[in-house]
Amino acid sequence: MELKIATWNVNSVRARIPVITNWIEKEKPDILCMQELKATDKQFPLKEFSALGYHSAVNGQVRWNGVAIISKNPISDIQTDLSGFLPEQSRMISASVYGIKLINVYVPNGGDVDQPRFQEKLSYYEILREYALAFPGPTVILGDFNVAPGPIDTHSPEEQDGMLCYHPLEREQIQKFAEAGFTDVFRQFHPEGQAYSWWDYRAASFRRKRGMRLDLVLADNSAGRMITHCSIDTEPRGWERPSDHTPVVFNIQVSE
Repeated sequence: MELKIATWNVNSVRARIPVITNWIEKEKPDILCMQELKATDKQFPLKEFSALGYHSAVNGQVRWNGVAIISKNPISDIQTDLSGFLPEQSRMISASVYGIKLINVYVPNGGDVDQPRFQEKLSYYEILREYALAFPGPTVILGDFNVAPGPIDTHSPEEQDGMLCYHPLEREQIQKFAEAGFTDVFRQFHPEGQAYSWWDYRAASFRRKRGMRLDLVLADNSAGRMITHCSIDTEPRGWERPSDHTPVVFNIQVSE
């Protein structure tokens, strides 16, 4: 059986609910992992997703953070604590579906590279990697990593080098995931060519194709062998009142 799974930083689940439900009805994903909910667990639109046939697992937070997994199939083994790191920030939710561990993350932006928050961001990658490596079965980390991994993942790599979300220390952390056995799934299927999943709302960035690929799917070796396709769906970014991010979608073969 093949599952269709997507990750999407929705930039306020309540503000984007018409966009999200429109995309769900059009694309019919089996699982959708969302970031930047900007909503508490109680504020999360459970009824709207339930009406579409989805179970929900939520780690909400108002204003800034919050992550959720919605699935057509029951979700189990839900965890929301990343080894006790930044416990006041709701940035991770993991769960098991058909024997696959999905780790849905919203990595800190980091603020100014000279500030302590940037060091917290680098630590987040390290702790996330240790957390993911602890699972024995097929494991996929997906979400908003707030870093473009390489020069073909951002619009002006030479200009942006050393800046937030394209700093060498951030890119080094993504390389460490690769060294630990996690494959960048999108680049596995699309090794060449510029590709973006985020465009600033300002300066007509989407129309001018000035974006960054900040939303990643990283699969360990066992999960990677099960994945058959991965793509970025840019269409929703052009809809009315969109998120500044767009869905990244992959297909994976699982046993029933």
